[in-house]
Amino acid sequence: MVIRVRTARRHDLRRRFTWSGPPPLLLLATVLGVLVAPAVADDAPRSTAVPHAAAPVAGVTTTPRSVEPRIVRPVKLARGGQAAGTVAPVERAIDVVGVASMNVLHSQSASGASADVLRLVGRPGLDVVGWQEAQHVGGMLHELPGWTTATFPEKGGFSELAVSWRTSTFKFVRAELVDAISGVDTGDYPFGSRQIAVVTLEHRASGGRLTVLDAHLPPMIEDPDRPGRWTATVNAEQARTQLGDLVDAWRSAGTRWVVGTGDFNFDARADLKHHPAGGPARTVGRVARSTYQLLGAAPRSTYPSQKRSIDYVWVDRHALSVGRIDALGQQVLTGFHSDHRPLAARLQLN
Repeated sequence: MVIRVRTARRHDLRRRFTWSGPPPLLLLATVLGVLVAPAVADDAPRSTAVPHAAAPVAGVTTTPRSVEPRIVRPVKLARGGQAAGTVAPVERAIDVVGVASMNVLHSQSASGASADVLRLVGRPGLDVVGWQEAQHVGGMLHELPGWTTATFPEKGGFSELAVSWRTSTFKFVRAELVDAISGVDTGDYPFGSRQIAVVTLEHRASGGRLTVLDAHLPPMIEDPDRPGRWTATVNAEQARTQLGDLVDAWRSAGTRWVVGTGDFNFDARADLKHHPAGGPARTVGRVARSTYQLLGAAPRSTYPSQKRSIDYVWVDRHALSVGRIDALGQQVLTGFHSDHRPLAARLQLN
């Protein structure tokens, strides 16, 4: 299925919208039908997705609840063949799901990248994966048996960000790619523009909704000689801005559960030790807590060549406080060709 979704740009004060859907009378009838239809779940937010000439995929449908004019960027959706510091759950457990973050390493061979993808999604107990540097495996992510993947077309190919989920556990609601920061093409560590993927899913068994935010921060933002401190680079300045954008996107999610994944290029242990202004823990900490904060440092680093843990899974702070979600465990997985090791967390949904 190919759908086009609403995509926010940070500083747009005026937004333009072009409708390519059904005729106005049919649209009016559809809207009236939506207004009287019961909500799927108490926490269901207003949809920002608008289907455009979607090719049907068996078992996957999307129905917008409303239309909000925004600049559009397409997303391709395809289906393939004990937490420290949290409040004890006050509701009956709904499910335990696995959420992982994985940087595929765009420069590795196609065979190595494919092997990494298959190794990770073949892991029992894993239900959601946020990918980074996945621009060269976007097509393959659409062919994963038992999984559905949202990718975002970019420059004739795929964006580096993608989110996959186990089709039997979740179904698609909406997705958008939010523009965050401009890239830097000068200096020793250039990087392209960065976005934040925001994908909302519905838990099939309960009807509750989960939003996944996936991000990749610029390189060379943490001082290698002084871990836990920023470098004096434009990269670091842009990274602080992107973290603020992530918080804004998080606050806009509006679903029962919200989690984050990503390569943040900032060591979690050093960040928690020095707590720099504008750092991941202090900034994203306004809305979420990382599994490192909830469960302690993982026994292995996610970036072994430098012995740094720079790949994260974040859990919504409010949901933790009211017992809607709990972090049960985490594991850094090994045996991959990428220079990153994926971080996988077990989360209890209540």
